Amino acid sequence: MSKIEFKSHVPVAQKPALEALLFFNSCQERVSACIADAIEKFGSPEIVADRDRLRIHMKGLPEVQSLFAIDTVTGRPVGVAVYARQDIEHVIVVHVGISAEFASGGRRANEQLLLKLLREVRRSTRRVKGVRTMDLYYATGRTSAPRWRAPAKVLM
Repeated sequence: MSKIEFKSHVPVAQKPALEALLFFNSCQERVSACIADAIEKFGSPEIVADRDRLRIHMKGLPEVQSLFAIDTVTGRPVGVAVYARQDIEHVIVVHVGISAEFASGGRRANEQLLLKLLREVRRSTRRVKGVRTMDLYYATGRTSAPRWRAPAKVLM
């Protein structure tokens, strides 16, 4: 079984695999209403080549960032999280895509790629000064309580 690594870019050679993951993902029907709502609010994700790398761009979110889960054997993207800083304290994940093999019912579902991908986004945003919460846009109907706490300050 291949390993997964997380990167902020995908090689240009993997464009067909990224298109399949982002636009033709068979798992999208599960959250199609949320996807439509996110596109209406933030714009449609676009794959943009930046030299020899691919990234995701969204017109409604100029500072959008992406984190890709890459199969180390094939170099194929098997997961993507598109996120942006809403304000000084909040990061919102506006789009998530997971290959069917890693989704619920897939042959590699037990690897919990979605959970690992979101944990990696959270880990990377924790390093940004001021960020206190991370929200998943697709998780409608849930409270937006902080997902982690800032370290308590020691009183002297």
